[in-house]
Amino acid sequence: MQASNYENDAKILRDSMRGAGTDEDAIISITASKNNKQRQEVRKAYKACYGRDLIDDLKDELGGDFKKVVYAMYLSPVEYDVTELRKAMEGMGTDEDTVSEIIGSRSNYRLEEIKGLYKLKYNEDLESRIKSETSGDYRKLLISVLQCGRNESTDVDSNLVASDVADLYKAGEGKWGTDEEVFNRIFALRNSYHLREMNSLYQKQRGKNLLEVVDSEFSGDVKVLLKTILHSHINPADYYATRIYKACKGFGTNDSVLIRSLVVMDEVYLGEIKKIYQSKFGMTLRDQIIDETSGDSKNMLLALVDTP
Repeated sequence: MQASNYENDAKILRDSMRGAGTDEDAIISITASKNNKQRQEVRKAYKACYGRDLIDDLKDELGGDFKKVVYAMYLSPVEYDVTELRKAMEGMGTDEDTVSEIIGSRSNYRLEEIKGLYKLKYNEDLESRIKSETSGDYRKLLISVLQCGRNESTDVDSNLVASDVADLYKAGEGKWGTDEEVFNRIFALRNSYHLREMNSLYQKQRGKNLLEVVDSEFSGDVKVLLKTILHSHINPADYYATRIYKACKGFGTNDSVLIRSLVVMDEVYLGEIKKIYQSKFGMTLRDQIIDETSGDSKNMLLALVDTP
């Protein structure tokens, strides 16, 4: 009987970590050539062949940003989100940027999976943890989104779009101060198509888009979360292209954001992100990675980006 491809992959990975030193090129070759579903099969085959956890072995053998990339790629998408959320809320302070990205951009189904796995893994309710880590309007919007009440159909009711646009104007630009609850309700409940039409109608009627409105009416973490919800639902590829650009802009690179954006969007929007990056920021995503990363981490991310 012939060994399965996944068994062969598991053997190559095991051999790459045996003895002195590690064969990083072999790890890159196996890992980047597979989609996430296939990498989960490799994980299973590795445990079946050797009675060892592939992720534990990789964490022991690798270091630095290369370890972060490989670790992220072998986790399932839900495991990765849960791990990143936990990391964002551990220790002193909270990484609100990561919390906003994950909770603000995920579907109802994914959020339900995240809540379930978070509870299973850490014996703690995610909503309770969010409540203890955040406050004010930011906390209210996070809790609203975590109820998974967003309409996820493709239907758009033009009358409701017009009504929401009028309500948002009256709650924001059309009054002294801001009625945060109106923004909370609409941004937490409307589907992506509705948000896109709403943004377009607001631009047509008022001469500015809703991202600009949120920018002028809100501040702090709730502003970031509102913009995340709107941007990621209206144009997810553009949202992640912008995340990558901002992670690389200025002094130093936010490696965690760069890695998460590339790994999370790898199989869904990477082709679009590459096109957007070139036209919007005047350089290829590949060149950006070359400029901002180094060593095995760079080689892995380039292999990821170059995979057809």
